[in-house]
Amino acid sequence: MSSITIADVLTALRFLSALVLIGLVTFVALSVGANATTVGFAYLLVILGISITTGLVVGLLSSIVATAFFNYFFLPPLHHWTIADPADWVALLSFFVTSIVASRLVVRRQEVERLEALHESDALKTSLLRAVSHDLSTPLTAIGLQIERLQRHLDQETVSDLAEQINRLRRRIENLLAMARLEAGNFVPRPEPTPPADLFRAVREHLPLVKDLRVEVSEDCPDVLADPSLTIEVLVNLVENAHRASPQNSQIELLAYPDGERIRLEVLDKGSGIGESDTAHRGLGLEIARSFAEANGGHVTLTNRQGGGAMARVDLPAAVLPAIAET
Repeated sequence: MSSITIADVLTALRFLSALVLIGLVTFVALSVGANATTVGFAYLLVILGISITTGLVVGLLSSIVATAFFNYFFLPPLHHWTIADPADWVALLSFFVTSIVASRLVVRRQEVERLEALHESDALKTSLLRAVSHDLSTPLTAIGLQIERLQRHLDQETVSDLAEQINRLRRRIENLLAMARLEAGNFVPRPEPTPPADLFRAVREHLPLVKDLRVEVSEDCPDVLADPSLTIEVLVNLVENAHRASPQNSQIELLAYPDGERIRLEVLDKGSGIGESDTAHRGLGLEIARSFAEANGGHVTLTNRQGGGAMARVDLPAAVLPAIAET
């Protein structure tokens, strides 16, 4: 037996309130001697109000009750459930159908309005992120130019570190904008067969300051079927996280191997592992990676590595070559 939920209780209370309102309208109409036409319009207005405030289910139930009251109290023979005049059948059925259709239209309009509001919210979020991206990109470019001018006065390691921090911030801004476009449906991933080795090579190019990267791709590993640009950003964010969590000059490993019909890409570090504070430290980059991986039909998991450190695992679809599919 299913348990009663809070939603069920609220629906029941709304229906009882609707019954009280319909009963009140009936009492007033009987007291003033209103004719059937006037009462029908009064009931219809009440049903519309009930549908607006309580939803479709209560609105439909209220329509049935109002139709029964209309028949019993206002259509001859009074105080009987039978209907003598065929014209009254037409009036009763017309009222019932009109009340149901009106209730449905009211609820549908509310749903449409909520979906328009949601679309405008997504569009507004995208526009705001674009504006923020533009406003932040301009000072970042200026800072980059100033760093180039200071190269003569700063050691090369400091210049490289500052340049990398600026590039990382710029990537974060671009990633957030891409996430907003994905959520708003303005960007559709374009999956294509991509060798894991090419993805790892692109990660090296994006992160020149991460020196000690060990790459291992199993010989039987097929291509990944995913959008290359999004997949690279997934790996770049995970490697950045691993680099910040690792001791200085420690090695980060990039592994790729098949796992059934999927390809598993792993980023392994030798840091302190995953705890509550460390998860928060990896927060934004990890969420970006997860969002882009899901857009590619995959997912990201983060676990502690046996022997110490953390392991970020990316599971993505494998590309099936036509020759393999035929066999």
